[in-house]
Amino acid sequence: FVFYPADFTFVCPTELGDVADHYEQLQEMGVEVYSVSTDTHFTHKAWHDASDTIKKIKFPMLGDATGRISRNFEVMIEEEGLALR
Repeated sequence: FVFYPADFTFVCPTELGDVADHYEQLQEMGVEVYSVSTDTHFTHKAWHDASDTIKKIKFPMLGDATGRISRNFEVMIEEEGLALR
């Protein structure tokens, strides 16, 4: 799992783009990638449509609007409602 705070931020597309560039290699090693933020799947779709970097992502982008996944992995910043990187 790759957690990040929010869509439409400046650093996150660079990091996710780097993972996307290596996704096939990761799959060859038996690794599956899931990116997770507390945004909704609607926000993910809008970001995907607006960003050339995000368009190249082939792995699932999970929307954790309730924060349940982020809390289970203990990466939730409760005061901000965002996941840590």
